[in-house]
Amino acid sequence: MITVYSPVRISFAGGGSDITPFFDTYGGAVLNTTIDRGIMIRYIDDGNSLEISSRDFLKTSLISSNNTSMENRIIRMFMDEGITTGRLIMNSDVPPGSGLGSSSALLNGIIKTIYTIKGKNIDCLELARKSYITEKEKFNIILGKQDPFAIAVGGLKYMEFTSVGETTQKFDIKTPFVRQLEKSMILVYTGHTRESSKSLQEQASKSANGDEETTSKLKSIRDMAFQMSRAVMSENRDAFCSIVNEGWKIKKTLGSSVSNERIERMIDYAFKNGARSAKLLGGGSEGFILILTEPENINRLQNKMRELSEFVIRLKFDGKGTRLIENFIDSEI
Repeated sequence: MITVYSPVRISFAGGGSDITPFFDTYGGAVLNTTIDRGIMIRYIDDGNSLEISSRDFLKTSLISSNNTSMENRIIRMFMDEGITTGRLIMNSDVPPGSGLGSSSALLNGIIKTIYTIKGKNIDCLELARKSYITEKEKFNIILGKQDPFAIAVGGLKYMEFTSVGETTQKFDIKTPFVRQLEKSMILVYTGHTRESSKSLQEQASKSANGDEETTSKLKSIRDMAFQMSRAVMSENRDAFCSIVNEGWKIKKTLGSSVSNERIERMIDYAFKNGARSAKLLGGGSEGFILILTEPENINRLQNKMRELSEFVIRLKFDGKGTRLIENFIDSEI
């Protein structure tokens, strides 16, 4: 039996500047962290035909030449590597399409599993690059480049993307400042998911067509990620919260479907109940809202937001990325 775990991520600043073709020309930057929610993948070779199952969808898939679903594409990835038998079991802590990079977490985990089955090693950056190419070129998904890299590398970090490569600066998640940050955050589910490619298509098209207003906004979002990295290093909580809010104000103007009346109502309600910052995670329209407040207000705010959502969760940062789990035991999960 092989067990692989991929944490999902939350992005604090810079999201959108990591999408091609913008970062190829101007460079992109993000600040994100992996959290203690993720996707577990188990592979058991029982000698029978390859099967993939997911508890989350109550669905089992076998290979089909006419099926273009994500499950069938994953089975083909295994078969292309000569892996034709066994059971692949996938379980996720969050619904897909919720703005937490779950599709990249899944692809990272699948590729890590395939390499492990074949007895090969793959480092985190190679894993991220292979996952990004697979998702973008083989699955035709529009995604931010931060997703596979954030999840493969793990931890709280500032990342830059250019046409020639990536750089990463990781922060210590055990400092009092970072511990206070994570104790100040909740995620509020809007009640629906979305296909990320559709939410990002409008922004990508404007960027590709050289829309000056979109380019200017993306530059501002990119620069905010750098400013936030300075706020983390200087332990400036006020600046951190302010940048989250300023980034969201710009982000929701990048496309007509990024925000909606329900999201704005939930964010307004959070501020009325003591939130200092709030933004929708991911490409937009649905998913999880990230909210920051004072640590002493976290329980009250969580209870208040449960009036609008049935799924409101606290979180903890995860210092590691996609990894192989021995004997189902991993103290970091």
